[in-house]
Amino acid sequence: MKELIENLYWNKLNKEELKDNFYNVVEKEYSAKELVETILLIKNKQKILINLPDSIDVCWTWWSWLDRLNTSTLTWLKLSKMWIKVAKHWNKASSWKFGSFDLLKSLNYSIPENKEDILLNYKKDNIVFLYANLLYPFLKELSDLRKNYWKPTVFNILWPLLSPVNSKIHISWCSFEDQMELMIETFRLLWKDKVLVVRGEDWLDEVTLSTETNVFELNNGSIKNYSITPEQFWFERVPLENILINDNEQKVNISKNILSWIEKSPYNDLVDLNVDVINEILLNK
Repeated sequence: MKELIENLYWNKLNKEELKDNFYNVVEKEYSAKELVETILLIKNKQKILINLPDSIDVCWTWWSWLDRLNTSTLTWLKLSKMWIKVAKHWNKASSWKFGSFDLLKSLNYSIPENKEDILLNYKKDNIVFLYANLLYPFLKELSDLRKNYWKPTVFNILWPLLSPVNSKIHISWCSFEDQMELMIETFRLLWKDKVLVVRGEDWLDEVTLSTETNVFELNNGSIKNYSITPEQFWFERVPLENILINDNEQKVNISKNILSWIEKSPYNDLVDLNVDVINEILLNK
């Protein structure tokens, strides 16, 4: 994988060579140590350098095919309104989904295009938006390859592990049950202070309202695995279909209501559940 990164950075491959190199990389399995080596290599080539270790890094793997509200995006937007400093890095969705970038544009959030604007947003709004193409322009060609591959790849789990601003506290919403342990071990090798990797047992890649959520927690070098339920955080369970939604215009309208604190529905409860888990488990509030 490191060879692919170097080739992309130095633009050494033509399109066919790049495609072959990509397929070779994504069809292999990797250890936590190999992921760490790749992460450090990418960070060494980061175009804009920003250090915000007091921020919470929030990211997800993408690949849950359940069509629903963009819960993770709304979670970190709500956290920022609670004076919790959040660093959010993302790209445009590599699948058909209505992703963070799409939602933020629909909500008229400005996407910073330079270091000064990034830091200004962080100071003013307690949140920083870190767009992948701005930080790692040499990785842009990977996005097109991933769109055409139509299967999850190692880059789905690599991206949440890559903190562009050196956050020490993370939450990662994960789509892949069999990759959760690998992710938390990689976070440990990256010397993170506290991390949650979570996945709903109903296939939601977030803390869910419909059933139990699987959690891997890293706390000062110690890892533990357990399950949590909505009832532990004073929420009632709802059927999965009650938190699914496929109309993008409706998603935007509900999102606006949630961020205005006027939405009363399972969608809002789902966001608040994720906020509460972060506050109570990750931040001990």
